[in-house]
Amino acid sequence: MILLNPKEYHLEILQISATRCLCKFMLLSLELYETHAKMLFDLLKNSTFESVRFAIMVLMNDFYLKYPLAFAAYSNDIYGCLRDRSDNVRLAALKTISNLILKEMVKPNGQISEIAFCIIDKHTEIATLATSFFSELAEQQDGEALFNILPDIFSNLVDSQLDEQRQLNEEDFKSVIDFLFKYVSKKKQTESLVEKLLEIFRTADGTPCVWRGLAYIMSKLTFNEQSLKGLLHYYDDYGEKLLDNDVYQSFLTILDNAKKNLEATPDLKVLIDALSTNINKERSPNGILIAVQQVQQPKAARAGGAKKGKQTTSRSKAKAKQSDDNDDDDFKENDGDDDDDENVFKRPMRKEPKLQIISQSKRSR
Repeated sequence: MILLNPKEYHLEILQISATRCLCKFMLLSLELYETHAKMLFDLLKNSTFESVRFAIMVLMNDFYLKYPLAFAAYSNDIYGCLRDRSDNVRLAALKTISNLILKEMVKPNGQISEIAFCIIDKHTEIATLATSFFSELAEQQDGEALFNILPDIFSNLVDSQLDEQRQLNEEDFKSVIDFLFKYVSKKKQTESLVEKLLEIFRTADGTPCVWRGLAYIMSKLTFNEQSLKGLLHYYDDYGEKLLDNDVYQSFLTILDNAKKNLEATPDLKVLIDALSTNINKERSPNGILIAVQQVQQPKAARAGGAKKGKQTTSRSKAKAKQSDDNDDDDFKENDGDDDDDENVFKRPMRKEPKLQIISQSKRSR
């Protein structure tokens, strides 16, 4: 009665006492827990009293130990407390969740991205506990416990559907990513992560901030022969997004980092040359013009083209023509000097038309 009528029984002492009684009552049996669970978690999310939310969170560990399967249904509400306006509630939630995961009582999943946000929490104790959590998790299962969920964490960090509270500015985003990458070091991990990030790139929506985030994450990787082949193989999944300046700069960073391995692995030069050519073609005047024309193309025209079956697109035709023109130019310029590789990575110096490129928009908190 007291908890169901907070306006009538508005004294904090009444609310906290009733909450503690309810929690102890629910620990008596699974039936009692299931009967009152919804009301309890509604209180956890909506109570105006910090002491009530804190008291419930402190007892969450006991609830999980007694009713692990039933408790799992409300995991989103538990992780949601990491966004609570109260420092004490956030800290209690982080202690509860990290304790359950590190003791392998709860399997880690993509929801751990909520803990990643805590790395930059304004409350020092919360930020310290979050960094310690990832450090300890990285030591479990030879690093695989953390690595296996990194793609989900990265995907959640760049999600364009994040609420305003979870939208990171550029500096905070890079701080979180840089911290997590301290635990990515193995060759196989890099290759696997490249493939998964490219898959996220392929399915990403049309929000430039998502592309920029993914491209920055990829620029933190050390690319070997296998991962460079992956970039070339899946080029169509991200090629058009190179029109964004930030995405383009991140891929230039990837090229620069890959070149550092040339001395140890000379065979990488062929792959780097091919990737560099693709990237610069996408940024060429013709590549930009084609992209603009595609955006402006009426939907009706696209639908009409689809009915005619498989056809060569205007983009591919233009690219083919551009490639032929470039080949002719290269033949004229390099006639008799096929072995000159001096300018392989030099970007074109031609004056490009003044077409607007997608501008950078910083993330806001």
